[in-house]
Amino acid sequence: MRFLLDENLSRRHAERLREDGYDAVAVIEEDLRGASDPIVRSAAVKSGRVLVTLDADFGNIVRYPPQNTPGIIWLRLHPPTEDKIEQALNRCIAKLANVDLMGKLAVVDEDKIRVRG
Repeated sequence: MRFLLDENLSRRHAERLREDGYDAVAVIEEDLRGASDPIVRSAAVKSGRVLVTLDADFGNIVRYPPQNTPGIIWLRLHPPTEDKIEQALNRCIAKLANVDLMGKLAVVDEDKIRVRG
């Protein structure tokens, strides 16, 4: 799986995913700092990357339907601390490794992972 980490996730998470052998880049590494949600979504689609985000807007499948995307992983964490993000990424990447996320939304919280679409 290839990942694009939204601006609300630190570059550190992309670096750690790369250390683990994943093809991951952060929005800020792609010169998309401050880009609107539609531009970030488009960048994920164009680059064939699953968008990983904390942004609840991407959880709204009417506003941002996951169809025709490589997939969206919405980390729904309260509060979204760096430790919780890292734990959620570790858990969801391992569990979703063999799941085709094409056109789907994966909602990841502290206790479960739901895949819609």
